[in-house]
Amino acid sequence: MLFPILALASALLVSAKLQVKPEGMDFASWHMQQVHQTEQYDSDAFFLIHDLTGTKTWSKEDILNLYGLKRQDVVGDGSGGGEHEHDHEIISEQVKDHVAKTILGMIDPNNDGKVTLKEWQAFVASKKQLPDFGYGPGYHLDFEEEYEEKHWNQYHRDADPDVHIKHKEDIEHELLHHEHDIELTHDKSPEIRKIADDFLSEIRLANVAAKYLIQ
Repeated sequence: MLFPILALASALLVSAKLQVKPEGMDFASWHMQQVHQTEQYDSDAFFLIHDLTGTKTWSKEDILNLYGLKRQDVVGDGSGGGEHEHDHEIISEQVKDHVAKTILGMIDPNNDGKVTLKEWQAFVASKKQLPDFGYGPGYHLDFEEEYEEKHWNQYHRDADPDVHIKHKEDIEHELLHHEHDIELTHDKSPEIRKIADDFLSEIRLANVAAKYLIQ
């Protein structure tokens, strides 16, 4: 059932700005397209790509990594861009446990806490699919590394290292980076947050001298 999954996503994660899976696309295809930038793969390759230890098994850590939940927070939409929501970034342990237990419950029939390649092959043969939990396509890296991997390396590393040509992704990432750093600083220094809040407070026109207003 998807309703409990989506309800948990809404309640426990944290950001309403994550990417949404296109209608009609299964999670594995979306993940490979967005995260690994390929549509050319088979089910065994998908499994082995996400086997971090090379043991032909998925552990809880592998499952969390697949869904982009191995890290502690998701900044922006996880890709290196997106909108900043400092109060909605932390990935709770409850979310991690729910995702891991759900996947193990679907693919681990002997309940030994891991998914073998054979169990995965049986799962695929039964025409079942990995669920989408609503946490985006499952970016594996933090938002800085994802930006470098997906955009910087392609457009700037060799041809434009000084970023003379700015793309939408560069501007979005730079804004996200600064907003995130500012919020981290505010968390450590409440006094700075108070100053910033005062600075950004609403201007009260009634308190502005008439000579400064357009008549």
